[in-house]
Amino acid sequence: MVDNQKQEIEYVIQDVLPIFASQLGYPLPEDEKNTRIQSIPVRIGSGIKKPDVVYYHDGVPVFLIEAKRSGNLEDAINQALSYIRNYPVDEYSRDGIKPRFFAVTVGKNYFFFAHRFEIEKNNFKDWAEKLEIPITFTELLEEYGLKKIEKREIFTPDVFRKEILNELGPIFKFEDKITPDVVKNVGLQLLSFLQYGKDFTGHRPYVDLENHKDRQTQIRHVYEKFDWANSLGPENAKEFRSYILRSFQGTNLNQYLTEQCVIAFMLNLADSLNPETRVLDFECGSGGFLAAVIDRGVELENIRGVDIDELPYIIAKTYLAIYFSKTGFESIDTLPVKKDNGLFYQGNSWDLVIGNPAGGNKYVHGDLVKIGESLNRDLDNNGKLDDNLSEYNLSIQQAVTSAMTGGKICLVLPEGFFSNSQDEILRKYISKHCKVKAIVSLPRGVFKKGTNVKQQQRGSQVSSQKMSIVLLEKTNEVNKENIIGELDLNELDYPVFLASVNEPEFKGGSIEDWLESELNIVFEQWREWQENNKLKEIPIIDIKVVPMEEPKTATLSLFEDKEEVVVKKSIETKSKTKISEFLEDLFK
Repeated sequence: MVDNQKQEIEYVIQDVLPIFASQLGYPLPEDEKNTRIQSIPVRIGSGIKKPDVVYYHDGVPVFLIEAKRSGNLEDAINQALSYIRNYPVDEYSRDGIKPRFFAVTVGKNYFFFAHRFEIEKNNFKDWAEKLEIPITFTELLEEYGLKKIEKREIFTPDVFRKEILNELGPIFKFEDKITPDVVKNVGLQLLSFLQYGKDFTGHRPYVDLENHKDRQTQIRHVYEKFDWANSLGPENAKEFRSYILRSFQGTNLNQYLTEQCVIAFMLNLADSLNPETRVLDFECGSGGFLAAVIDRGVELENIRGVDIDELPYIIAKTYLAIYFSKTGFESIDTLPVKKDNGLFYQGNSWDLVIGNPAGGNKYVHGDLVKIGESLNRDLDNNGKLDDNLSEYNLSIQQAVTSAMTGGKICLVLPEGFFSNSQDEILRKYISKHCKVKAIVSLPRGVFKKGTNVKQQQRGSQVSSQKMSIVLLEKTNEVNKENIIGELDLNELDYPVFLASVNEPEFKGGSIEDWLESELNIVFEQWREWQENNKLKEIPIIDIKVVPMEEPKTATLSLFEDKEEVVVKKSIETKSKTKISEFLEDLFK
């Protein structure tokens, strides 16, 4: 055993270290201060082990080597990662910094790696990223901010994810999983970089880490390495949003994220977007709808997002700042995302009001009096304020009130809204002021849990609740003196596009993997309906043959006026577009 250990040390001193010193500029083997050979004790489990080599610079461990004359590469990599995870920073590191780069040698083969993090379920998992070329000692010092960088790096989306977002996340993580504070602080730190530049060290969340100098040092390294002003733009904004969505997956943060394919489908339904279209999302969450309308060319000054909770507000604002390359406090402060109650008056001249409102029949911020200045808290006119109407009562009123006459409203609502007796007054309210263009029923489980929104208490609402997309066109302004009045049934005699998206019999991957194709088929039907007022024949995409069925008659009802639509079905297809039985008695 002793002979074997001696041979390993000889291998390190004679074969490994000279190459690192002569070819890559690392400290010489005889530099005992900066070349530590099997001298750093690392506790792993119940035992103590020592990495073969740790290179230092000015008291900071910057590089680790796990050297083997022979053996398995994967075992060596895992051993090196164990050393890094458990590195004794209190005694053997200035400012508590761990090594972030390492090499594994097996015989005459040398492999270089960076210690990285990635999101896995509700946590950060570390991994070893293989470097294509060896890293020199000078480059290493620049990575740690220990040597002045001659030219700051412009980061690509890939670098943004690996070296900024996935580095900041673990810095702000103090519990055994990703929490709302972790997500919020990553967004806030990026926003602080952009708002304050090098003066970010005087602002949150950096100052909140006063008792964690090692983490503050890491944040400074992240900032100092990159050219922020010249790295911003749409692609990195999309990477930021993708990171936020990944960080939500598998968590229990109590808000429901809208799938990108659902957002795209809703915008396709609404149609007619142009740079001058005025778009409002009064409960914007993390900004998914805002991001999508910007991608479709709507000018920044023509959108508005509002959210009462700090977490989604920060995410949405950071996204817009990155997308439009905004830096400086004044420039970022003018971005059209407000931290406020979205049910306050937002004007009544929006071309499109779109979103996935949270719902909730109890508002915990004491804002009901101000909300009542523009919305009706006694819609059923029974003399009782805020009684047993739908939890979406005020959200629906706000959407209708905010749209201009001729404008469109596209919302995600619970499917029960279209039949519950307690919602009849709201259905009449919609019919008084809007024309119902389309209702599309979605399968259960489409909306994932995400950020925590404190605006409403959702009661028993869960992510598996069945939801529908409704598209409205505003036809009449709201008269607060006569909110509903008498309805002219002749004005309600028009066809409505109804569709139901069901889960395919065999599905795999994420919801978006199969839901997008289903929604695309519904959209093709919608376009045919718009042009010819009839449904398009659905192509057969499944080879599973079932017995011929008799034609079915589905009834679309708008109160008591009905129009019959005959749907023939001979093949069970993977993508089903049909009239939902649950929606047949719409507004009845």
